[in-house]
Amino acid sequence: MSHSHSSAVEYLTIVAPTAAEAMAQFAKRGLGAQGFTIAGKIGRHHIAVVIEGKSADLLRGDGMVAATFQRTIHA
Repeated sequence: MSHSHSSAVEYLTIVAPTAAEAMAQFAKRGLGAQGFTIAGKIGRHHIAVVIEGKSADLLRGDGMVAATFQRTIHA
């Protein structure tokens, strides 16, 4: 008998003044125990949101860094 399993990747991004503070928040939230791992480099990011074809900057990368983490969720 075969069982099919599906999975999805979930992402969580922490924005903080420094990489050390982003990692401290990772630990404080217990994200490692929840299966999250770092998804890429921590660094200054420009983040924009697009709504109805219009773009607005949420974060310009001047003074804040973003750290993105991921985990696989098995259904």
